Amino acid sequence: MHYVTQYFGTDWAAMVATLFMLRALGSGHRTGFVYGAVSNVFWIAFSVLAGSVGSVIANVLFLAFNIRGYLTWKPKDEGGAPTGEAPTKG
Repeated sequence: MHYVTQYFGTDWAAMVATLFMLRALGSGHRTGFVYGAVSNVFWIAFSVLAGSVGSVIANVLFLAFNIRGYLTWKPKDEGGAPTGEAPTKG
């Protein structure tokens, strides 16, 4: 049973936060980026414990993208276009 807690639950917490992120972003909620950032922090911790430098670097970059996504988020109007832009027809 040691293999389940080998990385102190960081992998499990990262997986759960990633699932919340996917659900929130798929539903059009800005909070998905917050869940994504939390999952990246857990994935970074897991990667450090696992000794995976590439995974650490990748998740630091993903964390930056999640922060950028949160800061640049534009709510959508009724037509599905970001506010301030005309909906496209097609």
